[in-house]
Amino acid sequence: MKLTLKKFMTLLLIYFSVSSCAFATKLPDSVVKYVNQQVPKAAIRFDGLISFPDGTLYIPVLPADTIKDAKGVVKSTIPAHKQLSQKPDLILFDTNFALLKVIKNEKGKPTVMNPDNIPFVVKTGVLPQDMLVPPGMILPDDLKIILGDLKIPLASSAVNNFINEKPKNAPVKAPQKLVQLPELKNKSLLATTLNSNLINVIPANSTGTKYTINSDSFPKFIQPVVNGRYLLIGGCGKTFIDVADLKLSVLAKKIDLAYLPSEVITALDNTKAYVAVSNDQLIFLIDLKSMTVLEKIKIKGYPKNIALDENGQYLAYMDKTTGDIYTLSLNGEKYDNKFVVKSENVSKLLPIGNIIYAVSRTKNELQVIDNKIQDYIYIQPIEKKPVDMLLFNNNIYVLTANNEVHVFDIKNYNIIKTVKLPTKGFSNNIALVPETNLAIITNAADKKYFVLNLKTFEIVQTVPTDILINNVKILTKPIAK
Repeated sequence: MKLTLKKFMTLLLIYFSVSSCAFATKLPDSVVKYVNQQVPKAAIRFDGLISFPDGTLYIPVLPADTIKDAKGVVKSTIPAHKQLSQKPDLILFDTNFALLKVIKNEKGKPTVMNPDNIPFVVKTGVLPQDMLVPPGMILPDDLKIILGDLKIPLASSAVNNFINEKPKNAPVKAPQKLVQLPELKNKSLLATTLNSNLINVIPANSTGTKYTINSDSFPKFIQPVVNGRYLLIGGCGKTFIDVADLKLSVLAKKIDLAYLPSEVITALDNTKAYVAVSNDQLIFLIDLKSMTVLEKIKIKGYPKNIALDENGQYLAYMDKTTGDIYTLSLNGEKYDNKFVVKSENVSKLLPIGNIIYAVSRTKNELQVIDNKIQDYIYIQPIEKKPVDMLLFNNNIYVLTANNEVHVFDIKNYNIIKTVKLPTKGFSNNIALVPETNLAIITNAADKKYFVLNLKTFEIVQTVPTDILINNVKILTKPIAK
């Protein structure tokens, strides 16, 4: 179709009006309902991309001109008279909203159907401007108008190498298969080191790294979210958070904060995350459905060691400039931010109800703090350099850098067990394996990790690794490549 100058300028104006509102992508409720009815297990990513369990992908095309009285029903499909469950190449709704199926061209590259058969109303639409299309995707020239400012990555783009299988000729000892514990089936360790930007994926049935996830700077934190579908990555010197789509193996988005993110924790319902920044008195609230900033919360002090109580009522944190401990109430109309106690060199906070447990790395003690009366109520001496702790049942497991785990009974306020780890390294992390009675303990100076049974207080497995682990998270779903 030949366009006159007047028609071209009209389309250009339509494009700019659409692209300006396309940045925060939310599919119409009628489309979401239709997708859920047709393919109940389909996943709708925060940028609008739809993926089926079998890997089928659909990209949305936002309309340049919507129909006000439309009902949000399917108007036509190509081939005709097909349902979404039958995977047509195109679905057009009566709102002029469209879904384009991602197919492969003769060279095996992702693309879409022949543009000659695509309705003009779809060709004048626009793709969500925050969307990352499948790696290596190529669109026909006739569809360039739907791109807007969206950049389609080339096959050689770094985004296509975001998650890589570790080279077989890597200069490390070849991974060995393990006798896998049933509780660890399909689980992996996400591990960072102190000498690389890479995030290592170590399957629980292996002694070595299977995949590496690229980061353009040293990761300050990593956090799987949305049932392990995405990975939040905060990098040193970066004012944004990378969002990796682990299912599609791509970098899906950057959440810009304009501040340096330093820590992240997720809400109990896994729909939100709280992000502390290192260069201001702020905590950001992130919506994990849209991967956007919901709120910027001004607080007292510069937050460090942020922790959420087990009922999600408040955050506890330490002011890194003074060592003082504060709380931030989350259950009222306004945030109640209050000073609790003076402290120093706290390496971990664990709020449980009205009680905040803190471990001091220099005082070598577990401190029990009453949040209501704002005072210490008990001090438990601990071996040198407590670095981490977790709650399991009614016990707190305190990990020390000199390779011991102290089991503290929170009902009777006493140490009921001390587990000595078979290493001379520097223990640094203890992480609960979700929905099990196991914990992973890592070491910054010994290439191994330990699996601790939290009920029997026994080391049930020692696993050699090919890296020295600085930080670790547990991934409960395997990465499919």
